[in-house]
Amino acid sequence: MSPPVVLIHGGLGDDMDADRFWFRPGVVGGLRAAGLVVVAPDRDTTPSSWAVAADVVAVGLQASTSVVAGSNGVSVAVRLALQHRPLVDRLLLLWPATCGDPTVDAATPAAASHLLAGDTLRGVTDDEIVGLDVPMAVMASDPANRFHAQQTVDRLLELIPRATRIATGFPESPRPEFDAVCGAFITTVVPYLR
Repeated sequence: MSPPVVLIHGGLGDDMDADRFWFRPGVVGGLRAAGLVVVAPDRDTTPSSWAVAADVVAVGLQASTSVVAGSNGVSVAVRLALQHRPLVDRLLLLWPATCGDPTVDAATPAAASHLLAGDTLRGVTDDEIVGLDVPMAVMASDPANRFHAQQTVDRLLELIPRATRIATGFPESPRPEFDAVCGAFITTVVPYLR
């Protein structure tokens, strides 16, 4: 049996969980229907650090796996690849959260303010990103918005020119408009996970 695809949900300082982000919108069911083994653990959305969040996810991994992350979960996934490289076969980064925008940062609950620092991504320096050697693909939010800005995707692809830009973007899960496009989303991402 092939290693599972691990889904890391978004959220920062809120009550987001895997059920709201991945299960209810149909992502887990769609990936499983496509023949993939999927694991979608809940994660702490206010960890003491992004490094600790990555270590917690690593505890549940036993083999090199594909990691899919959305929004602020992208920071966890990238830290996971940096800190536990043998566990990560590939990264699929969906709707990376905007870093360094004062309006976006002001909307973050105070309990998570210690997690806002970073360059292109929260919790990660650009020098660290440049050093990533894991195959990856990046998807933008469509429509783009301040919380998931196109410039974040563009900057990631500048830093890692060998990364793949997924040409089709989608609204972020669990936004209500994601429900109507979930099937097309699954069809788009499955090839990046095989």
